[in-house]
Amino acid sequence: MKKTCKVSLLAATLFLAAVSARAQTFATGDSRTVTEPTYPVVCQTLYANFSSSQRSSPPTTDDTTRVQNALTQCAGTGQSVVLAASGSNDAFYTGSLTINGAGLVISSGTTLFGNNYGSNANLLSFSGTNASLMGPGTVDGRGDLITGTPRLVQASKITNFIVYNVTLAQAAHPNLYVEGGNGFTAWNVAIRTPATRKNADGIDIDSLTNATVTNSDIEAGDDGIAVKTNSGNISNVTVSNTKLHGTHGLSVGSIDKNTVSNILFQNNYVYGNDLSGTPSTDANGINVKTGPCTLTVQQVSYVNTCMINVKHLIVMDTNYNTCTTGGSPTLSDIFVNGAYSTESVSGAYTKIDGRNSSYPVNAYLANVSLDATAQSGDQYANVGLYNSNDVPSGTGVTTSSFTTTGSVPACSF
Repeated sequence: MKKTCKVSLLAATLFLAAVSARAQTFATGDSRTVTEPTYPVVCQTLYANFSSSQRSSPPTTDDTTRVQNALTQCAGTGQSVVLAASGSNDAFYTGSLTINGAGLVISSGTTLFGNNYGSNANLLSFSGTNASLMGPGTVDGRGDLITGTPRLVQASKITNFIVYNVTLAQAAHPNLYVEGGNGFTAWNVAIRTPATRKNADGIDIDSLTNATVTNSDIEAGDDGIAVKTNSGNISNVTVSNTKLHGTHGLSVGSIDKNTVSNILFQNNYVYGNDLSGTPSTDANGINVKTGPCTLTVQQVSYVNTCMINVKHLIVMDTNYNTCTTGGSPTLSDIFVNGAYSTESVSGAYTKIDGRNSSYPVNAYLANVSLDATAQSGDQYANVGLYNSNDVPSGTGVTTSSFTTTGSVPACSF
């Protein structure tokens, strides 16, 4: 039975009663009605010839050709190639694969391992319409054993791309990177890459329209979620009901051009340590990071965020990276409604850092209860406050009162 993700309706209801001296525009996120995905029609089924016990020393002659041939034959159909176990054989080993308008389903108890896919090549590259990657099996990039910085899964210029009920493990670089197109859904995705893996983001959503990440669990060595604009604008994104472990947080950035708009983060948990207890190398919670360049970030809402063992609790930073040409970074309608932190790392703080008096950060903090209320580097910001023990102060910082609905979230770690 399908489940409907009613994030946009909830957000609209939550913010309907908000009033302030300044006009506010609240995020509603993905404009689609997103439902739990279903499995596509099967095009071909392939059975495993190898064992996961060969992970540290994969076969010289692997499955690349036969899996790629099946994916090519099913291209453009929206139908799937299913990888399934056979007796004691539970593994496929492949180099880089390309999937255009088709699905790849990893069956229960089956793992697709990356093998000889080059220092910078992606393991799985998706494109086209109605492409998908589904489990409940695992894609293992063997990032703990290989050299180079390949992405585990890359999707480019997609329409209605779905990642569902699958585990992505041991990426050497980003686990799941989606850039360009319209319509991306990640539902019940587990990512398992340790906090120590440099630049191994969980899910990057870049330069597209209409995306939802929901009901997922992410352990990664860099940003847990990153909203980006490397090749174009990004709008209408929802990230909800998702847990991050040992990551660099729920991030907008790093960006230095184009426009970010209508981004909703709702009902998410941020754990500063990964699942083995290893601390994040940069324990961020709520994180908007840009350079002092010509770009626009507007209508970004963080609703009900729970944080534990985090150091950089709330960050809105226009000087995160450099911009050689200078510019005018505009950050407006950045709204935090409902944030709670506990067991924060020693020296934990909030930072709201605008470029200058001409380009301040315009933000709102409501229903915020932090166990560490220190500020670091606040400057040039106009901040509305309601029921918040987090109070920015510094050069060019002004605060004012406003009212809204909601409450401090009841978090259960």
